[in-house]
Amino acid sequence: MLDGGKTEIHLWKQALPISEDQMQSAATIAQATLTPEEQQRMSRIGKSSLLEAHGWMTSRLFLRSVLAHYMQLQARDIQFNYGSSGKPYVQGGPRFSLSHTKGLCVLAVTSSSVELGIDIEWMRPLLRQQAIINRFLTVKEQDYILNGVWKGHERSRLLWEILTRKEAWIKASGQALCGQWRTLNTVDEHSAEMNLVEREGRSYMIRELDVGRGYIGALCLEGKAHASIRWM
Repeated sequence: MLDGGKTEIHLWKQALPISEDQMQSAATIAQATLTPEEQQRMSRIGKSSLLEAHGWMTSRLFLRSVLAHYMQLQARDIQFNYGSSGKPYVQGGPRFSLSHTKGLCVLAVTSSSVELGIDIEWMRPLLRQQAIINRFLTVKEQDYILNGVWKGHERSRLLWEILTRKEAWIKASGQALCGQWRTLNTVDEHSAEMNLVEREGRSYMIRELDVGRGYIGALCLEGKAHASIRWM
């Protein structure tokens, strides 16, 4: 996964059911692969929504199978650990970040030591867009949306761009903004596709991802180096 010292990121996609009639029985696979704790979590989610529980199970099995591919292990043998902020990792394994939304999950994997975070969203309609913009976006991010609308771009999509950038940074940094969303600027005046974020003495690069029609995504990497992206 490394080419001449340059960081390489592998991206994997997995479809998720969007209606109950698309759910397939995978109870046997789940029982054989997921830990008791994971099965309990799936059961808790299922009390509110069987569809969400099935989607979570599918994404978890997907995560295990991809990591097992890199680590040459059985999927059931992957052991997850969690950092102080709850960020999952595998001891001795590749760095990874998983995001899922309605109908889709995407996994980013790298063998390098850089921290990474990915966020994807189904671009559902957003109510009270201006209130979200005023509360969560920096002045530069608000100007970015205003300029984009002036150029003919859809305001809702521009807002989703900013929100996914912030979520990707949260995952890469392993931190929580705790109400400080309006202090994290994710807009780089010099580039529309690659954005440099400076936060607490650390640098991050945020890159837009094309994850399919109706969806939007962002990938955040620690450091200033440009990475090579490869869809698997």
